[in-house]
Amino acid sequence: MINVTATGIFNKLKGDVALMTALGGVAGNGYKIYHVIAPQTAVLPYISFGLVTDSPLGDFDSQVTIEDSTWWFNVFSKTGSKNAGSIAKSMMTVLDNAALTITGYNALDCEREFIGSPIYDPETAVYQIPLRYRIRVNKT
Repeated sequence: MINVTATGIFNKLKGDVALMTALGGVAGNGYKIYHVIAPQTAVLPYISFGLVTDSPLGDFDSQVTIEDSTWWFNVFSKTGSKNAGSIAKSMMTVLDNAALTITGYNALDCEREFIGSPIYDPETAVYQIPLRYRIRVNKT
């Protein structure tokens, strides 16, 4: 379930023209969306995301298994908190209450739980905005 959900998230994000434009497009360095860890050679700005928790619901007396997972997202930018905020806003437009396509599952909802304040790292001069989403799916 984790890999197919990650693929569904990635496909949803990379399919949005406004978000891809905010990230600087896809030429040369891919989509600039990384599952868990961005490579050392990643060019800013970019997004990384990964699983926080996963818990099955309805396993005891139901034939339908509902998966309830929480995913973290980080937006990174070197050109200021305003740029990071603009990318985060584009990402929220794509993911808030999104209908995800996840192989083998029916997506029930994608709910934003949290967006943090911009974090600045003076050693790297990189701005980061953390977000968290809850995604619920049921097995088809």
